[in-house]
Amino acid sequence: MSYVVRDFNNVGEFMKFLDEEIAQYRRVLGELLKKLEELRVRAEYEKKIRSTLAKLGLPETSPTNEISLRSVKIIVNPSASQELSSLESAIEALNNKLTQLTAIRKEVEVLGGVDVDVKLSVVYMDGLPKLIILRI
Repeated sequence: MSYVVRDFNNVGEFMKFLDEEIAQYRRVLGELLKKLEELRVRAEYEKKIRSTLAKLGLPETSPTNEISLRSVKIIVNPSASQELSSLESAIEALNNKLTQLTAIRKEVEVLGGVDVDVKLSVVYMDGLPKLIILRI
């Protein structure tokens, strides 16, 4: 887990920062979705080749190129299907983060309508605001 504290001079500045973060996540998500489509094509080709080789009598071998450390998995020369499943997990996590950030932005928008000058300190945990401290 990573923690970061960011200070903002007003609610508008915080909202602008959230908008920029949301836009950045959407750009990255778009790039990953393009890469996902390319990997799906490669995985389908790989599946067809393996199927053809199996028809010729060659046994299908399971990949032994994965090494598990404590909290990290290392894959050496991954197959297209291994890359595909890894990328799908990353996209799902990014999409969840984007959804949460958008929901937080919508909830915080109410503060923008308050006609009081406040400073904010925002505690981020793993890239998401978890605590907003208002200083009047």
